[in-house]
Amino acid sequence: MFEANLENNQEQILIRLKGDLDVYSEEDFRDFIENNISPENKDIVIDIEDLDYLDSTGLGMFMKIYNDNKEKGKKVKIINPKDNIKKLFEITDLTEIFEMV
Repeated sequence: MFEANLENNQEQILIRLKGDLDVYSEEDFRDFIENNISPENKDIVIDIEDLDYLDSTGLGMFMKIYNDNKEKGKKVKIINPKDNIKKLFEITDLTEIFEMV
């Protein structure tokens, strides 16, 4: 099961992810991004505290968000990663790209 929720304020967009972000939820997350983020021009914070599983497809989705926002001069920050997911970001050197706290 996968869920994505959005909180939009004047400074940033906060996305909260829950469940498994993998090949099976890619289409749902892609639709969510295209319908909720594309027209915005704000920094993005992605809270993954409740994200239980992430595969390479999910990492690709994070990169899509990063690349789309880099073109706009905006930042993408990832907060509250579980150890297993943080390790995946470290192994793939994505901690060099994303600010993680």
